Amino acid sequence: MAFAGLTVLVALGAFATADRAILDFIQRPHTSWLDAAASLVTVFGQSEVVGTIALGVAIVRWRARRRDWWIPLLLLVVVAVELVLKQTVAQEAPPGDLVRNFQESPFLDAPTAFAYPSGHVARVAFLVTALRWPAGVSAVIVLVMAISRVYLAQHWPSEVVGGWLLGYGIAAVAYRPPRILLRQ
Repeated sequence: MAFAGLTVLVALGAFATADRAILDFIQRPHTSWLDAAASLVTVFGQSEVVGTIALGVAIVRWRARRRDWWIPLLLLVVVAVELVLKQTVAQEAPPGDLVRNFQESPFLDAPTAFAYPSGHVARVAFLVTALRWPAGVSAVIVLVMAISRVYLAQHWPSEVVGGWLLGYGIAAVAYRPPRILLRQ
């Protein structure tokens, strides 16, 4: 519900002023080592990295005959929703002159029309929730990823919040499906 509401507000441009003010604040420190550190952090949100971890966990769980072996594979749902929204929610990424990340990357790049929600944050939020990491550790990991994406000017703050809600929401529903899905 919160994700749907945020998505509508982002589509209406309700956060434009706040997004810019927060991005400007987060980008105040500007050093090459911080650019490098944030770029390194963001690698851990790449589809190839998170997808490999999710697949590995699913295989280990399946071999251990766990009933929840399939949950990490719901990462595919997260990515599908992310890609659909990045084609439909007209939220432009921050201006290119603010971008700070290193472009030397061996990862696939799938350009999309728009930037909402942050896929890096969605994938990481999904994974730490699906793996049931402790809440404090999960929050720190997602927050660091979110700040790195804003610092690098890859996303507006509202986009990283959207990514968090998307990833967390799908993992939470997998473990506790709404009652309407459980009716027979």
